[in-house]
Parts: sequence; structure tokens; C-alpha cells
Amino acid sequence: MSRVGLVNMVIGFGVLFFAAASGSFIAFDLTEGYLRDNTLLDSWQSVLMQSSHGHTNLFASIHILMGLTLPYTRLPFSWQWVQTFCFFCGTMAMGPGMMARAYAGPTDTLDPTGILVGVGLSLALLALLSHFAALSFRLVRTP
Repeated sequence: MSRVGLVNMVIGFGVLFFAAASGSFIAFDLTEGYLRDNTLLDSWQSVLMQSSHGHTNLFASIHILMGLTLPYTRLPFSWQWVQTFCFFCGTMAMGPGMMARAYAGPTDTLDPTGILVGVGLSLALLALLSHFAALSFRLVRTP
């Protein structure tokens, strides 16, 4: 297995650890909401924190799958590093970026946090599309 594949798996499992640890705090907050004030359960902060938790787990899984499937693509190593960077940008956007957005509160204008989340997610989508294309090309070209 290549080094870039291992790096993706290390990132993935590290992010899974972070998501698992933060999940206990989110569960505590939800329990407090059910017991004390049900209006907190549907608040902006609560919804975005739950979304961040789910997306962080998703992006951790994407990193792990990327690491496992890299040997099946024929992309140059430099492009694999670019994909890894783009996936990491998406992981940071949809994990910590969404958490920061949750604490910042909703706004009807473009804010720096929202822009960073959008750019990070766009980079991750481009990496996902390019990895899909590389795997598809390999499938078509392999007898």
C-alpha cells in the first residue's frame, strides 16, 4: 500500500476518534434539552452540531475508503495527494467548520465561515468526482 493511502487511513481513523469523542458531548446536550428545555432541541446550534457529527463520521469513512481504493486507480501520486488534500478540506469544513458555524448563529449575508465551509465542501466534491472517474476508468480498461 502506498504512503498516501496510509495517510488517508490515519486521517480517517483520527477523525473517527474525534467524532466519537464529540458525540458524547452532543448526546449530553440533547439529554439536557429533553429534560429541561425542549426548545433547545430544534435550535440552530443543536441542528448544526448534529449535522457536523454525522458529516464528520461520513468524511472519516471517505478517507478510509480512499486509502483502501487508491491501489485500484492509476492516477499519479501527485494527483492522489491533491485528492487527499481536497478530502481533508471537506473534512475540516463539514466537521469543525460546521461546529464554528453552529456557534456563530444564522445570518442572511455571506459570512467567512459559510464561505470556507462552501469552498471546503466543493473541493471534497471535486476529489470525490475525480476518484470516481479514476476508478471507473480502471474498471473499463481492465479486462
